[in-house]
Amino acid sequence: SFLYPRTSAHHSWEKSFTNEILAQLDNFKGIVIFATNDIDGLDHAALRRFRFKIEFRPLTPEGNLHFYKALLEPLVSKRIQLSAEEIGQIKNSRNLTPGDFAVVKEQFSLVDHAAITHQKLIDALLKEVCFKKAERTVIGFGH
Repeated sequence: SFLYPRTSAHHSWEKSFTNEILAQLDNFKGIVIFATNDIDGLDHAALRRFRFKIEFRPLTPEGNLHFYKALLEPLVSKRIQLSAEEIGQIKNSRNLTPGDFAVVKEQFSLVDHAAITHQKLIDALLKEVCFKKAERTVIGFGH
């Protein structure tokens, strides 16, 4: 990490590296944007320098359905409608993010559309969730 917590440093160069980046940030007159998926792995002094901290949390049940309909439903034959059970599976899936839908869309981009079903897409989404290291209990957007 560029902004590794100095309290966790094992080598002096790790502290020096973080110190140098913080000094450069202090002297920079432009706009800097950082992104991370491990905010706990950032130095606390670095976090204090960020004016805005925006966290993107997993989607709400309605968000799950919205992203499914926008990105994945078009991959299925237009004759096949989502069943109430499938809608329930999508809405009740926890910890889905927009990136999960994008990954599944890419996975199926080379598959014959006639072979794609809603259930196959839903199963692929659920597999993506299984790859995540920790379950998050909050949903929606926060700041």
